[in-house]
Amino acid sequence: MSPVDIFLWGAVPYISFAILVVATIIRRVYFPETWTSKSSQFMEKKEQRVGIPLFHIAVLFLIFGHIGGLLVPKVLTMALGIPNHLYHMMALTIGGATGVALIIAFLILAKRRFAGTKRMKATTSIMDKVLYVVMAVTILFGMLATFSNVDGSFDYRDSLSIWFRSLFLLQPQVALMASAPILYKIHLLCGMFTFAIWPFTRLVHVFSGITAPFCYIGRAAIVYRRRKIDEKALAGERALEFPEGVKPQGETLR
Repeated sequence: MSPVDIFLWGAVPYISFAILVVATIIRRVYFPETWTSKSSQFMEKKEQRVGIPLFHIAVLFLIFGHIGGLLVPKVLTMALGIPNHLYHMMALTIGGATGVALIIAFLILAKRRFAGTKRMKATTSIMDKVLYVVMAVTILFGMLATFSNVDGSFDYRDSLSIWFRSLFLLQPQVALMASAPILYKIHLLCGMFTFAIWPFTRLVHVFSGITAPFCYIGRAAIVYRRRKIDEKALAGERALEFPEGVKPQGETLR
């Protein structure tokens, strides 16, 4: 193993995670007014109606897929009666289809962001541009890594997964990543870089989305008023507003 491998696969994961945690806390505590997704729905809705739901659904599927592939040990799926070749085919078909959906959604949102109206371009920050570039490279190399391993010659659950789980034990098995294909390495590096820039982008709204359901439990009820008020109720309200002997301005008293 080279010093570069030790740094990339033994130190960078912890550095990116530390930046994610510390910078997120600092932004939340000291810059709460910037904690927003910067919604641009009022500027353009047509493409957003398709792109945003598709993007979020695809991301959720990929998150669960990555969790299953990286955290679930191979011996467990084998014990459940799922042979390795079947697991690989499921990951390839479901992951590939989800990846294609993610690419379509990403292209829709990128077109909307960078080739849309002047107002959309004016509200696009430098970090938005950086985020889109990083996401594009991450998605690209993730798809390349997936389809370059159609035959299953590289079993990432015998290397990448074990390395990933070893990070939680604070004993990273760097050698497993050092021998991994370059496409997987680039994809993982892009993923770690995404976590490092996460607190400085609009992605912080994801944490609000996770905690939002719990905030509704203790929130006070919202009272809505009817739009149409019958004449009787209206007369009653006016009677309270102007008691007997008091008339609105411009009217004579009794």
